[in-house]
Amino acid sequence: MAIPSIVQGTVETDDGKVFELDSSKGSTWLESVNSFRFEPTEASKPYTVRKESGKGGDYWYGYRKVAGRLHKKYIGKTSELSTAKLEEIAEALNTPPEPRVTEVTGTRKRAVIDKVTQVTETSNREVTGKVTGKVTDTRVVDRLTALELQVKALQESLEALRSVLPGKSESLSDTPELLKPDTEVTDNELQNIIGNLQVENETLKADYAALVESSTQVTNKLRQEVQELRSQLATERSRWDKLREELDDREETCAELRSEVSDLKQNSAPTVAEFPEPCDLLNQLKARRKKSRTDLADVEVILELLGQAGRLL
Repeated sequence: MAIPSIVQGTVETDDGKVFELDSSKGSTWLESVNSFRFEPTEASKPYTVRKESGKGGDYWYGYRKVAGRLHKKYIGKTSELSTAKLEEIAEALNTPPEPRVTEVTGTRKRAVIDKVTQVTETSNREVTGKVTGKVTDTRVVDRLTALELQVKALQESLEALRSVLPGKSESLSDTPELLKPDTEVTDNELQNIIGNLQVENETLKADYAALVESSTQVTNKLRQEVQELRSQLATERSRWDKLREELDDREETCAELRSEVSDLKQNSAPTVAEFPEPCDLLNQLKARRKKSRTDLADVEVILELLGQAGRLL
């Protein structure tokens, strides 16, 4: 996909919109793109403008490849980017900077390489040794990720420096731009990179220590809460055991009461009186009282009344 172009300070988007770069629309447009091609009004050749992220935010750089070498110039932040500034950079890219990294020779080369190697190895050991376990703080994770990226970039730069310094490797185009001669990398810039890396290491150490302290406090608090919950659980278990004992006693008492009730029911069950036949009773009555006027119907009524009285008892 082709990148957009700015011709004589005018921006033309893919959807046909046209506006000036030095306008509010131009500023908004710059926030939405990462690169574009600028064609100067003077005799200078077009070049590519790219947005790159740094520690202080996003910055714009101008790139132009001349005679197989990629030249790079710093432009500034989005607020500093204008048509006049882009014209100025176009003129500056016509004059390639003198290579400085290749001027470091002999002992100086070895000192630079050894210094970068030492800092890289130290950073790797500290990151690997200090940050162990699961880190859950987002701010620490972000710093760790940024630090790992810087260490990786520094390692790549170190390898490129080793290959460039002894004999100027022919594949300079594959070398990271940080160490290409035409990017004006100086010893001071290397020292700044090393210093920034050390500062990041110290910051990460402080963040890690704060995280450990915070984790310790949280762990102690959780342990205290667990101990309190265990104490409450033991109390509830003791109370539950007492309730079970009381329930067992009551069940035993209820069983005894049921047994007593059953015995009482059996003992209090009414006995049905067995009476002789009415005829037999009438004959026995007449044998004893020959003049009795009681007949069979009277005897039957008497027996019925006696049966009802027995059931009531």
